[in-house]
Amino acid sequence: MKGVIYMLGISVYAGLEVSLEKNLNLLETANDYGIKTVFTSLHIPEANERVYLELKDILKRAKELDMQVIADVSKGFINKYNLKEFDIYALRLDFGFTIHEVASYTKNYPFKIQINGSTITRDYLQQLEGLKANFNNIEVGHNYYPRRDTGLSYELFLDRNKVFKDYGLRIMAFIPSRCGKRGPIYDGLPTLECHRDMDPMITAQHLLHSGVDIVVTGDAYISEEEINRLSKIRKNVYSLPFKAFNLSEGEKRILSGIHTNRMDPGEFLIRSQEARSKKNLPIIKKNTIERKKYSITIDNEGYFRYEGELQIMKKNFEADKRVNVVGDASEAAILIDLIKPGDAFALIFDS
Repeated sequence: MKGVIYMLGISVYAGLEVSLEKNLNLLETANDYGIKTVFTSLHIPEANERVYLELKDILKRAKELDMQVIADVSKGFINKYNLKEFDIYALRLDFGFTIHEVASYTKNYPFKIQINGSTITRDYLQQLEGLKANFNNIEVGHNYYPRRDTGLSYELFLDRNKVFKDYGLRIMAFIPSRCGKRGPIYDGLPTLECHRDMDPMITAQHLLHSGVDIVVTGDAYISEEEINRLSKIRKNVYSLPFKAFNLSEGEKRILSGIHTNRMDPGEFLIRSQEARSKKNLPIIKKNTIERKKYSITIDNEGYFRYEGELQIMKKNFEADKRVNVVGDASEAAILIDLIKPGDAFALIFDS
């Protein structure tokens, strides 16, 4: 098994179109890649009567794999079952709970209580303080949004998260998968609408660099390829997938490894601090086309001492015969826009 990763998680839903065997296999696969957080829902309207029977098998296997389970529940489920019998890390309260009940749960249940991050306000948290809620047992879990166009805006998301961080609360949010989308809508389960059709490797990093502590794939059966890509995310390094343009061996060497954006980058550029020192072969002039926004470029031998300079464009630039355009990182635009002076990044060749 790879190193343990608690900042990433998968979702497993009992009683839907995915079989119990497939759900258990998904737990095994995620665990093999070091992913140790599992989200499940105990009140899915589309679930049939298998849900509660399968749930116990899922929780049992998750415990055997030492995975932490976050369970989404309704008031009806709490009234029907003794939750203290369930081996879970956190209980996410969805609908039907009064603020007095939430405050009581934080003091009386043996697990974390997650409140709905997409609707909670500062005023609500102040009321919980007045009710002497145990904030050491409170976390925040954002919603996911099955219907297209209903996900949160990034601006509102940041505003909400700032409030939660002021209270020192850990935050969970969802990204969609490109495979195994959950029914009945099958249109992805993101927290942010802008993430709905994007690569999970990009959206997960976007959340982690936007105040989120746990990123969970909302959809029912993420692929092993997606799990593998997610497991390679490093919290302090932006991993930027890009489409390469007929690279020379010298260009491949310069692009490889971890780069640091210079402390004095150009106004509309990301500049690698390390790139020129990696040059071990001449960079021959080629593909000196217009440098579109989010293009990756390497200066060729016509730029003399700047030969080997690696840049990412943050606006459109005209063609320059001294500058080779070696790739397109536009799919990772939302990450590139976050990179600040001194931030580390790696360029991931898109297969």
